[in-house]
Amino acid sequence: MIGTGGETGVYYAAGKVLCQLLDDAGIPCKAKVSAGSIANLNALAKGEITFAMAQSDWQFHAYRGSSDWGGEKLTGLRAMFSVYPEPFQMVVKRDAGITRWNDLKGKRINVGNPGSGHRKTFEELVPPGRWASWLGSVSELPSNEQVDAFCDNKFDVFVFNVGIPNQAMQRAVADCGGQIIGPRSSTIRKTASAACPYFAKVTIPAGTYWAEQPEVKTFGVLATLVTRDDTDTKIVDALLKAVFENFDEFRGKHPAFKQSEPSAMASEGLSAPLHPAAQTYFHSKGWVD
Repeated sequence: MIGTGGETGVYYAAGKVLCQLLDDAGIPCKAKVSAGSIANLNALAKGEITFAMAQSDWQFHAYRGSSDWGGEKLTGLRAMFSVYPEPFQMVVKRDAGITRWNDLKGKRINVGNPGSGHRKTFEELVPPGRWASWLGSVSELPSNEQVDAFCDNKFDVFVFNVGIPNQAMQRAVADCGGQIIGPRSSTIRKTASAACPYFAKVTIPAGTYWAEQPEVKTFGVLATLVTRDDTDTKIVDALLKAVFENFDEFRGKHPAFKQSEPSAMASEGLSAPLHPAAQTYFHSKGWVD
């Protein structure tokens, strides 16, 4: 079983693809709907699932026991591979007069529910202690509610870490007058640095959400697949071969996979040690030492 996310999200779609590959290899698999990264990592630690989708920052913190993990390390956590990038995307109302981050002062923003990945990312950029003095009002709606509220003019801005393209984002910009703005270049350099190995520089290609949409340079986490150190090597090896031996076919199974490259998937965003079978497989390909 693979822990994923909400039924409308890319995690669930990715989990279904991976499960189908295992099913085709003769290994029964089910993509489990969940509350996302933290819920998946907790379920994995309890042995309730075999694989888990998790943002690269939560993989980092879970293995080290940092941030919300409060010192409790998931020492048995093992990385499989990163699946696709999840750009940090800030959507603003086109008529709200917001063209850069400094324009957020006094605006209404949805930062996401506590524990969500994009909420945590925003907190790293803007500590909660600054919200009251800088932002107008702060909403905490989860990702499956934020676009409806944005369209109903409940706030001017929302943030989202999600693979691209995404149907909810498409609706926000195409039907509800939204546009994407990127962070300052200095913010990208500072965030996607050695100090934060779970972040990477990401580009949202021009025309992703509407014909005239310019290229947006941002940063993001990576959606990763993780497991435990005691997961059967035969299952791990079967999944690796199903993904990487027919990689063009795999990449064509979802638009979010288009930016994925095998050698990067074997190393980028992976903070926990590789599962031994993954280490052996990637070494045989020359992707890791």
